Amino acid sequence: MILEIIITVLSIFTCFISYLFVLSLRRINQYENFIIQLQQIVEYATEKMKTVDADGHYEADDETGFFFEQLKELQLLFSEIFETEEKEGTINANPEKN
Repeated sequence: MILEIIITVLSIFTCFISYLFVLSLRRINQYENFIIQLQQIVEYATEKMKTVDADGHYEADDETGFFFEQLKELQLLFSEIFETEEKEGTINANPEKN
């Protein structure tokens, strides 16, 4: 009798924890998608600004150059968040030999 109660309680607890785990994974995926969208927006804005400023006059200016630098810093932050995938066929060889 006690064994059945313990198994029932543990089963309910396991189901509850599993449900919370699924909810947390959904939330993490939503945040990840949001960050990816922000990264894409920053990359698009940087490309368009570089297109507009083909000669580099605006980027060299103090006031607008600040904005260019902030976009570059945002891109660096976003690139550090996500791991980059290496192409197949690349070998990370250790140059040191024993």
